Amino acid sequence: MLIKYVGHSCFKIRDNETGYSIVLDPFKHGSVDGYGQIVDSASEVLCSHEHDDHHGVEHINIEHMDESPFEVTWIDTFHDPEKGALRGPNRIHIITSKRTGEKMVHYGDVGEKLDDLLTEENLALLKDADVAMVPVGGVYTYNKDEALELIERTSPKLVLPMHYRSETLNFDFPHIDSIEKFLEASQKKGLKAFIAKMFFIDTDEYKLDCDILALMPQNMKPGIIQKKED
Repeated sequence: MLIKYVGHSCFKIRDNETGYSIVLDPFKHGSVDGYGQIVDSASEVLCSHEHDDHHGVEHINIEHMDESPFEVTWIDTFHDPEKGALRGPNRIHIITSKRTGEKMVHYGDVGEKLDDLLTEENLALLKDADVAMVPVGGVYTYNKDEALELIERTSPKLVLPMHYRSETLNFDFPHIDSIEKFLEASQKKGLKAFIAKMFFIDTDEYKLDCDILALMPQNMKPGIIQKKED
């Protein structure tokens, strides 16, 4: 399975054998500073909620295919700890490859209290994912500490963080926390956490020796490049 990080909370996954693909949470043009317009295609689009930075379905050209190689289920949750009173609902998608059995969880803009989210029934769906896309920036979603507790309690094999700002990537979303702070907190917990120099991974080809991998956003505006390290 090929997983591409488009940016913000948007990922594209593709089954290597059939070419069937799913785009998750595409953002509308202009809704997230630092990103260019999404121009992409997919067999299917899934959105966690209807806010502009997660619901740019009009930017995805649908390529119809006969049968999906993925099984998709979901958990309806909330965008905030007040059961949606502040920001409304959120949907967590659980995508399982029928071919390989790999399980991927995309948490959307989850902000529900962890104890409310992690019921016995929900844990059965969320635990032991091969890949988990987890928001880490806080304010609108879980912050770094809540994200790390979620990771600890659900035990995914690999975490791809999302919904953050990045000083290293010269990408700024000032209201939320940086990926660097999340990675630093992760390493203090004893997790192997890195910023990648690529915007995709192929789980059929590579077995990564890390717990957390921050992929490069693929859809940054022209001229936004990675800063050189001192």
